[in-house]
Amino acid sequence: MKAAGTQREGICTSALPRFPVNPSDKSEHPKYNSNFANAILKGVVFTGANLKRANLIGTNLSGADLQGADLQGANLSESKLCEANLSGANLTGANLTGADLRDADLTGAIMPDGTVYDPHHHLPSLKQGSI
Repeated sequence: MKAAGTQREGICTSALPRFPVNPSDKSEHPKYNSNFANAILKGVVFTGANLKRANLIGTNLSGADLQGADLQGANLSESKLCEANLSGANLTGANLTGADLRDADLTGAIMPDGTVYDPHHHLPSLKQGSI
């Protein structure tokens, strides 16, 4: 039975992306608190998470729950946030260049420019990708 457990552990962990998640490991990206670059985090629950200055470049966060998350100064450029819940999230100073926000819920989110999300004000910017 030990062999079966060991084999199962290998199957479960072998597909995990390899990236540093320890905030004290800053050798590759000293300006980031955590590094999730290019990770596949579809549907992950980060409700209320502290992701200040996180490196999320190219990360797939489609369908993720980031409600109330602190994403101040995070780099979300080229990330996929389709159908993600960003309601009440703090995106102050975040980089959303090239981010795909189709059908994302931004209700009450603090946008990179410090304003609270208003669909009448922000929608044209989001469609043009000029955040």
